[in-house]
Amino acid sequence: MNLNATIFGQIISFFLFSWFCMRYVWPPIIVTIQNRQKKIEQSLIAAEQAKKELEQTKIQIQKKIQNAKEHAEKILYTAKSQGDIVLATAQKKALSDCRKMLINTQSEIDVMIMNEKKKLYKEITVLSILMAEKIIKKQIQNSDSQIFVNELISSFSKIKS
Repeated sequence: MNLNATIFGQIISFFLFSWFCMRYVWPPIIVTIQNRQKKIEQSLIAAEQAKKELEQTKIQIQKKIQNAKEHAEKILYTAKSQGDIVLATAQKKALSDCRKMLINTQSEIDVMIMNEKKKLYKEITVLSILMAEKIIKKQIQNSDSQIFVNELISSFSKIKS
């Protein structure tokens, strides 16, 4: 066998194989690789967009949380101020009721004092009359004075009743 003919045959079969691969095998492989590259690039772009959207969403969430905190603080402030108003109103009402009760009690005490004074005045009057009767009875011995004393006693008795 001739070495040159073998090499020449191998060269021809290599070129035929290379031409066949370049003509029928390589184009679908290159198209598949290019499609995959495009998909990878699109996926990377989509990932970047998703990352940007995530950042924007985080910023929006932070803003919403801040707004919610501010709104909650306003609600708490309003509730506290309304609570203070209710407390002040209740205190004023309690003081007013206390004053009314004090005035009513004082007037009741004044009425009771007046009633007791009247009772005491009547008792003093009765006692004074009784003492005057006894003193007059002891000092008057004669009949002229006895008539005067009886009239005086009867007039005191009318006052006593």
